Amino acid sequence: MYKTLRGHRAGEAAIVYEHGADVEALMPKLRRSDYYTLPRIHELAAKERAEPGFCSHVKDFVVGRQGYGSIRFLGETDIRGLDLESLIQFNNREVIVYMDDSKKPPVGQGLNKPAEVTLLNIKCFDKKTGHQYTEGPKIEKYKEMLKRKTEDQGAEFVSYDPTKGEWKIRVSHFSIYKLVEDENSRINDDN
Repeated sequence: MYKTLRGHRAGEAAIVYEHGADVEALMPKLRRSDYYTLPRIHELAAKERAEPGFCSHVKDFVVGRQGYGSIRFLGETDIRGLDLESLIQFNNREVIVYMDDSKKPPVGQGLNKPAEVTLLNIKCFDKKTGHQYTEGPKIEKYKEMLKRKTEDQGAEFVSYDPTKGEWKIRVSHFSIYKLVEDENSRINDDN
């Protein structure tokens, strides 16, 4: 015996069924095994199935690459259908969002919004001996250089952990954020 759903419940059933079939199409794309998201893609799919529309407003969405760093997009972000692999690239000591400027949306839209960027492998070494500094006056000087580099890129310095080699900055929108060391930013024992 079959029952026919009428009225409100029939509409709900149709929406849930239709939405369930399209959940995979809504998920952001990220195929590289060294990249990750938080929440994970499978967790996003489960949330989207349970709460249709969830992926249109994911709070503090994170994209990262193991060993290179991460980006935490502040507030709510619409991640539906984004090809993260073509939009975000982590390299040694840099991250690029919207590699093709012609595809970058206006500030405040898409991923071109406020975020906290964490770059890894930002360590203070003596160029002559290869010794890594983790404390003391050399680190203070290095931290001041990082603050200047942050400001030069129009970002806000958040923190620097010399032991982990972790540099955090806050950005209001996206450009290329990286550490390029010049002669004035090198730390030598004879300074």
